Amino acid sequence: MAGRPAAAVILAAGMGTRLQGVFSELPKGFIEIGGEALIRRSLRLLQERGIERIVIVSGHLGEAYEALASEIPGVEVVENPAFATTGSMASLACALEVLKEDFLLLESDLFYEERALDVLLQGEAPDALLASGPTGATDEVWIEDRDGFLRAMSKDPAELQHVYGELVGIVRISAALAGRMADAFAAFTAAQGHGQMAYETDALVEAAAHHPVALCRVPDLLWGEVDYESHYLRVRDEIWPRWEGQQASSSAE
Repeated sequence: MAGRPAAAVILAAGMGTRLQGVFSELPKGFIEIGGEALIRRSLRLLQERGIERIVIVSGHLGEAYEALASEIPGVEVVENPAFATTGSMASLACALEVLKEDFLLLESDLFYEERALDVLLQGEAPDALLASGPTGATDEVWIEDRDGFLRAMSKDPAELQHVYGELVGIVRISAALAGRMADAFAAFTAAQGHGQMAYETDALVEAAAHHPVALCRVPDLLWGEVDYESHYLRVRDEIWPRWEGQQASSSAE
């Protein structure tokens, strides 16, 4: 069984353009659900599970993450200085400059059940991608598998031979897989002349062709990504109340 990672990377460099006019004074990781900012919730849940080092990759309004890191031991910030013109893999590459061990990779704008972390941390696979059942949230990314391992991803399910599940945005990544992804990014930038590569649909899929990435599906997982106002309303009005109800039921048992 692979050792549990003790580090995490949170990608938080995005400009949040699809939420401008709704949340614009702070990065979208600071959107509050149930009275707690998404980023603070992720930091808390990670640290409760023994994650000792957390690297946040900042960009747009990055000073907010710097201030947050100064409050919480074990949290550090690296900047993607080209956040406005590059993709999420460029941000991950910035983290890989300072992080050489195995880690969990998360996006900053996620609300999720705790078991989203637990199933990856407790699993045997050193490299694993979390999937859920269909959420109907819109803007979904779909996963195709081959014998339980990642084969492809697309926002258009018609491009896939079949759909295994929906991408959540949480991945367990070994140092070896991270190296494969960094190599894919270097080759991409050399060939394309820019850094607009996605970490998941591009770099991870390419790396998975040479380095197996197991898939872990939790069909009924409660989670949501906040990219649009409709996403925020779904998480606030549907997902969080259901999660809160589960917590109340568990406490009563």
